[in-house]
Amino acid sequence: MKRAIILADERSPRQVNGSGHVKALAKVAGLPLIIRNLRTLHSAGIEEAVVVTGYEAQRINDALASYHVGIPVTVVHNPNWHMGSAHSILAASGWIEDQCLLVPSDHLYPPSLARRIMAAPAPVDSLVVAVDRRLTEIFDADESIKATLEGDLVTDVGMNLANPDAVCAGMIRISSYLVETLRRLLVDVEITLVDCVRAMARRHRVRSLDVRSARWISISSPQARRYADLLLQIHGDTLETVDTHGHAVLLNPGPVATTPRVKAAVGARDMCHREPVFSNLLDSVQRKLGIVFGATKEHDVMLVTTSGTGGLESAISTFVPEGRAFLVLRNGAFGERLAAIARTYGIRVVEVGLPWGAEIPIDAVERALDENPDIAACGMIHHETSMGVLNPVAEVGKLTRARGVTFIVDAVSSLGAEDLDVERDRIDVCVSSANKCLHAFSGLASVCVRREAWNTIEGSRPRNYYMDLRRYRDYMVSRRQTPFTPAVNTMMSLNAALDELMDMSLEGRREHYRKLCGRLRRGLTSLGLELLVPERASHSVTMVEVPEGMAYQEIYQGLKDRGFIVYECKGAYAGRYFQVANMGALEEIHIDEFLGALGQVLSEARQDRAAASGLHLV
Repeated sequence: MKRAIILADERSPRQVNGSGHVKALAKVAGLPLIIRNLRTLHSAGIEEAVVVTGYEAQRINDALASYHVGIPVTVVHNPNWHMGSAHSILAASGWIEDQCLLVPSDHLYPPSLARRIMAAPAPVDSLVVAVDRRLTEIFDADESIKATLEGDLVTDVGMNLANPDAVCAGMIRISSYLVETLRRLLVDVEITLVDCVRAMARRHRVRSLDVRSARWISISSPQARRYADLLLQIHGDTLETVDTHGHAVLLNPGPVATTPRVKAAVGARDMCHREPVFSNLLDSVQRKLGIVFGATKEHDVMLVTTSGTGGLESAISTFVPEGRAFLVLRNGAFGERLAAIARTYGIRVVEVGLPWGAEIPIDAVERALDENPDIAACGMIHHETSMGVLNPVAEVGKLTRARGVTFIVDAVSSLGAEDLDVERDRIDVCVSSANKCLHAFSGLASVCVRREAWNTIEGSRPRNYYMDLRRYRDYMVSRRQTPFTPAVNTMMSLNAALDELMDMSLEGRREHYRKLCGRLRRGLTSLGLELLVPERASHSVTMVEVPEGMAYQEIYQGLKDRGFIVYECKGAYAGRYFQVANMGALEEIHIDEFLGALGQVLSEARQDRAAASGLHLV
């Protein structure tokens, strides 16, 4: 089945927005509904669409000619549109030779729902009607057609059913049998499409398909249109709750989900990085980053086109002078990475090494500093993401500042979400990344440097060309520029993401993370899962034990099939634990939907194990 019939024939009894009373042209998030529907059908695999027009047909024709939808569209005009949709289906009857999809133009659906209804098993002489059993959760349910059900059979439909079991979502799989039934009934009496579906239901010719968790909405009022705008803003253009063609909710610790505002900023304009407009953009980003870092006028904030790891390499290679040692405090994979970076440059590394996730003892740090007077800098991870643990940067900052040791902190996965302040915590060089808790795109590292730290490397020879931070500072101070071509569009996304953070406030963002994390961990525990939550647990990464009898890959694939990406743990925890991150532009609804999907994965796994052992679970 590769064809869809779209009904764009009606005149709305009330104005939905600036389209007047033409429902098909009502704009949601900037696009007419008819265009959104056609693009959704294209994404679902439909290869041809037939649009049936009626009221204001020319305006709809003009709209169809103004947008690219990806599939060929045939327009059929129903001159009897005022007599109802039954006549519109008859007008398109020449294209209803086999089973096809019938879609109203004033609804929004995810592509996955269209694919499911196309694939649903049913006799060729039966309709398949998408229904939603979540009666109390449907926006404007009073405006929708209701249905009563017996198993998967629809027994009755109507606007005012006394005890409905579901609401009809508007999408129907039809065939030539519907056309034959309409022609036969219209000989005797003028009927509506709903009347015809009711007649077929009473003959057991209508099957239901539960939309389950799919998001859909009928745009029948200005309030519904505003609600649709909100859904698209939160969930994206596809409204998907399941993985389709690789699109999913990211619950991995970066890159993270971004908002439509941030996505739009990436392609907002073309910009030359040597023009004043870019200097203004750079200034804006640096100023707002300074607020997030807790910087003062005695700090510099630089942006390097690289990942967070590249930012750390620039900090270590710049601020550890030749012939001096680098103290690394490590209790996880990313602490080990600091040591590996330093050794790559031939820097002598002194380590305070702990088991992954263990608390770093301050007395051991003090002892290492006292026993190694050639230590010039000390590096540690604020949020050791591999274990979801926060490390005591403030306590270490007191020790290093008192000894004149440059303190380099990896805040790649904590800046914006956790309590960190470079001035209060006595951090000399702090590195972060755009694509984690700042909610922007990948490709930019930010480095906040206390200006006194530059004095410690005066006269020191650069170790590299591109990563040397002195070059970035010189360009920033003298030209309001970066020394090399930056990721301009990523910087646009970061500027927009920082605007969103400023709108919420830094403390508001941190509180949001705390709430999401608490909701996630309570939900995981209620599913019977064991969590590894250290004493200094972060508020953005949770480690979950893989249940007995299951494999990580089984959980990962089951969640991916339902539209969620989780992350395998590193090192000795690989295969035994997985990580769920609540980083990025996520809301409580994402957490709840993830928990629902995970519950399904766990339930199916239990059923499979029971079946394999000959048991029956009820």
